[in-house]
Amino acid sequence: MLPFRAGAHPAMEGALKLMDFSDAPPLVYLESLGYGQLVDDPALVARYRLSYDLLGAAALSPKASLALITSLAEEYAHEDDA
Repeated sequence: MLPFRAGAHPAMEGALKLMDFSDAPPLVYLESLGYGQLVDDPALVARYRLSYDLLGAAALSPKASLALITSLAEEYAHEDDA
């Protein structure tokens, strides 16, 4: 989970899927509003892999993610009481 306070990041444009195969070069599938695209250029695949790895490094741990989700759920539950 990457909280909003993390700011702008490379995956804001849409979803991406890194695909590795035993008998073919890796691919990236990009999905955005209204289109999907397969990327097979090795330099671009490497760039997307780096972006993905950086997102993983910036993401909250599972424990911190659960704590944030719990906190937000409690906060929104109290808004209904107001």
